[in-house]
Amino acid sequence: MAVGSFVYWFLTKRIGGFPSRKSDAERQFRNVFAVMDEDRRQSLIRFYMGKHGCGREEAMRHAVDHWRRDATRWD
Repeated sequence: MAVGSFVYWFLTKRIGGFPSRKSDAERQFRNVFAVMDEDRRQSLIRFYMGKHGCGREEAMRHAVDHWRRDATRWD
């Protein structure tokens, strides 16, 4: 157990951590819509993909942008 912990620590320090598989757009999307279940998040992505005729990444950006505009509308 101690050897495994040391190897993990060494690798994270040596190479700067393990690469993340999620893009910035996806991380931001999941943070903003964290209260939704996974099915609802996927439905929202499909909605924006159809509305804007774009891919998943761009659809997540549109959803977050829309949420931001809506959240700051009355400021």
